[in-house]
Amino acid sequence: MGKILQKTVYLLLALHEKFLKRKRKNAKRGLHNSTTKTVLNNGCSLNLTVKTEENKAILEKNLAVILKSFENSPEQMLIYIERNGTPVIRHENASKVLDIVREEQGYIRELKGLKALILNLMLFKKFSFKSSEMFLMNEGTIDQYAMIHQFYKWYAMKTGMPGFDVNAQDNFRKFIDEKSYLNMETLDVDDILSLKDAIARDVDAITFVEKIAKQNEGSKKAMKKMTDGGASV
Repeated sequence: MGKILQKTVYLLLALHEKFLKRKRKNAKRGLHNSTTKTVLNNGCSLNLTVKTEENKAILEKNLAVILKSFENSPEQMLIYIERNGTPVIRHENASKVLDIVREEQGYIRELKGLKALILNLMLFKKFSFKSSEMFLMNEGTIDQYAMIHQFYKWYAMKTGMPGFDVNAQDNFRKFIDEKSYLNMETLDVDDILSLKDAIARDVDAITFVEKIAKQNEGSKKAMKKMTDGGASV
């Protein structure tokens, strides 16, 4: 989902949240506390806790160190993921299978039901309505920045950032998938807040990738200046 659309989603969810708060007299309980602050971004509002922001800053600092040590290598990221308990599966038909179950390449949480059955049958020739967590990718060359995006989200999930519970992720996938449908009127306040968290994690990941891309471009330009004539940079 494009970044502009994601920011628009924040506004839509915020408006719907206000509607539900008026509708449900007990909605105020547990929704806000003394650590909550409002972040304004291009006319869109998003409630985040101070603790979440602190955790995000720590997460991104750690990720930057890890990626630097890997030189942003997708293969090194996959090795790291597997060493930290998530099986990495490379399959020639990964993207085709994931299109069927409406998921994207990267981290796939534990699934139950029809989605799990399809994954098990098409990838592992196994009949089961429950699948284990995995990091599923196509075989062949992996786009560096697409991998960093997925690596960020996997790392955020593993470190307990909000927005990765099953319900939030299911609603998120429905919301961004034009072939699926999410009836906003059926969502209660807790659903909306968790969905906002899920969208926030995706925006965080995209913003982080953009930052890495700019750093890489800056490094390339600096190196070019040095090799083209030893210019001071």
